[in-house]
Amino acid sequence: MLYRVDYVFAVLGAGFLIGVFSGRWTLRFAASRIALIYFNTVIALLALSSISLTFRLTLGHGPAWTGVINDLSGIVYGALFGIAVRRADRRELLLDRAVLSALAISIAVTFASAGLGKAFAMAPMHEFFAQSGYPDAFLRFIIIIEVFGALAMLIPYAVPAALAGLGIDMFGAVLTHIHNGDPLNDSTGAIAMLLRLGVFAVLWERSRTAKTTSLRWPLLRLAAAALICPLLAGAGGLLIRHRALAAVPVAAMLRP
Repeated sequence: MLYRVDYVFAVLGAGFLIGVFSGRWTLRFAASRIALIYFNTVIALLALSSISLTFRLTLGHGPAWTGVINDLSGIVYGALFGIAVRRADRRELLLDRAVLSALAISIAVTFASAGLGKAFAMAPMHEFFAQSGYPDAFLRFIIIIEVFGALAMLIPYAVPAALAGLGIDMFGAVLTHIHNGDPLNDSTGAIAMLLRLGVFAVLWERSRTAKTTSLRWPLLRLAAAALICPLLAGAGGLLIRHRALAAVPVAAMLRP
């Protein structure tokens, strides 16, 4: 299924509304109970998604229910925040270890799957990177960044570095599509992941501060990071293209 930006946000919005309307019913359960249910649901959906990835890498196509799993994942994600809106203990819910773990694991699996997908589909990825003005070495670098960034999301002290690296990666993907003149929908996956990375960064930063601490400085730090990441991605892309173009004449001169 080819996902569009508006479709992805519609799925998230539908999940949010479901959470809002069902949030009153969840008040009978403690925040920790809701968090554990969310964790188990996410893990089950990720397991199914991993099975789909295995089929796609080995057979060249995923099962027919792959799109349904992706939609359910978006609905469950949106529902979590819809439920939180209706609860007085929303902070305890969203900052519960089970919720943060589920969000981190989901991001990790998504990026690991993306990296493996590129590794098993080098021909089309090589063509795309070549059209974008990038050398093959940069493609291999991106695969390594996504796989190791995914692993870093599972190590608490490495999470800030992982968020920064993966954020630059996704901003770079969006800027590359803009450079190529591609339609916005080609950036759907990157935009969706930037949203998830941003939300997780806010929750992660909030979990490290006391309940009475103001959010001003943490949000300012995150805003600064959100500004620096696309600047680094854009500057990095320009530099890599420039070096690749400069290497072309040299390579041509060395040919017999």
